[in-house]
Amino acid sequence: MLEISGKPQPKQFGTSCRLAPQKWQPVQWSINKPKQSSQKKAYRHYRQLAKLGGKGPNPFAANDYTLPKKLLKSSTYAEKKYNVPFRKIIGKTAVEHKLNPVLIHAVVKTESNYNPQAVSHVGAKGLMQLMPATAKEMGVRNAFNPRQNVKGGSGYLKKMLTRRGINGNVALALAAYNAGYGNVQKYGYKVPPFKETLNYVKKIMTLYQAS
Repeated sequence: MLEISGKPQPKQFGTSCRLAPQKWQPVQWSINKPKQSSQKKAYRHYRQLAKLGGKGPNPFAANDYTLPKKLLKSSTYAEKKYNVPFRKIIGKTAVEHKLNPVLIHAVVKTESNYNPQAVSHVGAKGLMQLMPATAKEMGVRNAFNPRQNVKGGSGYLKKMLTRRGINGNVALALAAYNAGYGNVQKYGYKVPPFKETLNYVKKIMTLYQAS
């Protein structure tokens, strides 16, 4: 932008530029706008996720649900592999917290693929990948215990769903679960433009809305 009389002026485009009096050098200027970064493109592509959160299954409906085929297949396989009744644990926890069990299943599937011993590179543990501070906040003593982990993770998810500015919007609650409530606030109660968070929210919303 050029400054003329204190006011920004549109950039001028051409095929030459002046180096000195009476001397010009040919150049090629593009009139195309600078390419957006991949992060900005991703944000533009996924920013509607916040609106999607208000649609689909009721996140607070704990009974009479049908588990989508993908989640049913994964949970059934995991129950045999780890000898843990995941569907029973999640179903019971859903009733306790008044959360849609499909939503809890979708988070568990995305976070750990139903592996109760999963540990991330940043130290998140168990089925719902609880960070030590979050586990402590939710009263989870053993993050590798499936029942404790699902109860703590579901309680934290319910807390995010009911935070100011989220008010039951599933996509925003998931973003807060992944990136922190502070970041959701920072970006005007929209899904933050972090590639990991955007992909995370999209993946879970796809699983959840399939029910």
